[in-house]
Amino acid sequence: MTDQGKPSGAADGRSRPFRRNFIASMERAAARSGAELRWHSERWVAELRRNGRRRHVVGYNFPINDASSAFMASDKVATSVLLSDAGVPNVPHSLLRLRPDDSVADVVARLPLPAVVKPLSSSGGRDVHRAGTPVQLFDTLSALATRHPALTVCPWVPIRHEYRVITLKGRTELVFEKRSSDPSTGPGSTSWDDPAEWRHNLKLGASAVLLDEPELCAVLGGLARRAMCALGLNFGSVDILDVLGDLSVIEVNSGVCLERFSRQDDDCHAAAERVYAAAVAACFAPDEGED
Repeated sequence: MTDQGKPSGAADGRSRPFRRNFIASMERAAARSGAELRWHSERWVAELRRNGRRRHVVGYNFPINDASSAFMASDKVATSVLLSDAGVPNVPHSLLRLRPDDSVADVVARLPLPAVVKPLSSSGGRDVHRAGTPVQLFDTLSALATRHPALTVCPWVPIRHEYRVITLKGRTELVFEKRSSDPSTGPGSTSWDDPAEWRHNLKLGASAVLLDEPELCAVLGGLARRAMCALGLNFGSVDILDVLGDLSVIEVNSGVCLERFSRQDDDCHAAAERVYAAAVAACFAPDEGED
């Protein structure tokens, strides 16, 4: 396994320490599948070769989805529209694009509260803010509009649980709960000025809890597969909210990042390894075609 065009110090992965488990998982998965693995661009691009066939993994995006479906999943509003059209329960997202001559106060007056505002195409909880008052919403929009060309707004909902389901070609590969780091931020929390972390993101302190309850996993897996089918995705993760007993999709990602999840404990590490091993094998499945 080699790395092409890497600067000094990058060959051992030190340039991207946040991906160290993913890199190791990819190397083991490639070896098990009989594929040659070469790294490019500081181990951001993986080149897999087997029996004269070549595949590339860019970041956490595997060559299992078509480009348009993957791009669709990165757009929260488009995702919500397609899910609704397919009858998949989801948290509705609306597009908000502020022009230079728009009055933020007028926009605020038209939006229902409480609300959550976030960039149209980002993940990981970055620049996701909730607002319970017009003043909070005004301040949030004023700040985010200077950093992002397009925003999306969705209603704030009282989250009882948040789950992540990873599916590959119609098969549920992994189900876990993303448990908030602060138990006071559950469905009954409406203290908008509370500095406690309310977002259920692993990078923001939430913990992963592997689920093995057959009935719950079957329900979550079924909803995730419906969401994936609506977007035309073969491989990805689906985030599902339990809102007072009702399940709704909040986000779909075509890139499957399990780095922080894999670092939590040995069980999570082993689960991530299995997901990536299955994904590498799927890259060379017969129905993927030849180069």
